[in-house]
Amino acid sequence: KLQAAHACAFDDPETLVKLFIATALWGNRMDLSIWPAASGEDGSSRDRAAQAFQEVLGSSQRMLLCDHSGAVWARLARAREAGGRPVDIVVDNAGFELVTDLCLADALVAAGVASKVTFHVKGHPTFVSDAMAKDVREHIAELREGGAKFPASAAAARRWEGLLAAGTWELREDFFWAQPTPFWDMPGDVRALLAPSAMVFVKGDANYRRVLGERAWDLGAPFEEVAGYWKEVAPVCALRTLKAELGCGMPPEARARAAAEDPQWLVSGRYGVIHHA
Repeated sequence: KLQAAHACAFDDPETLVKLFIATALWGNRMDLSIWPAASGEDGSSRDRAAQAFQEVLGSSQRMLLCDHSGAVWARLARAREAGGRPVDIVVDNAGFELVTDLCLADALVAAGVASKVTFHVKGHPTFVSDAMAKDVREHIAELREGGAKFPASAAAARRWEGLLAAGTWELREDFFWAQPTPFWDMPGDVRALLAPSAMVFVKGDANYRRVLGERAWDLGAPFEEVAGYWKEVAPVCALRTLKAELGCGMPPEARARAAAEDPQWLVSGRYGVIHHA
């Protein structure tokens, strides 16, 4: 899919970028909870995860309770027209989700949107799956070493190593990303790092809750109002699958449909949002 994506990067950059935004969103569903602790790394658990993700992608549009991807692309398109601008990704989990983040970054560069992508990772893990800089490097190395069996993945890994070596991709660790502080209390040095960004992609449920300050907002409150303080930082796109009973920016009809389909819709991880402010 990445090879095909690179082939169409200049013919249809909007479709390319939206595809990998959606992939990165639903990658958040595939955190370590998809593998029971007792199952280890056996083939059946990997097959089950792959099957689950295909099912997720197949129903992705229906499971989206709010989709601001059009507005996100409109802003990214302006960055592309300007010859590319910096883009930032606030990373959540290692594992499969991290690979989808790398794919998104690859697509942003290939489409001419991003002149540079900075991955903001945690200075230490709060949860076992939290991604650090060493996890990014180890994931890429693992993909490269699997070249005999998965040549396309190895080719992507070599390209990603080149992007890191060239400085087109950068890894930045900070303890702030592992803290419970609301994002509106973001320290000045972190704000300064994000200020040039054409878009800050904020990944995952825990980071999303920090965008909301862990407050119980009305579930229909517009995200662009709840997260309006980001206008003082940079444009933001939050990619979240719902795993906690907090949220905003979800229309009444979408909430009603989700509740009818799944009584645990707020915490099951089956539903997601692409929010922009």
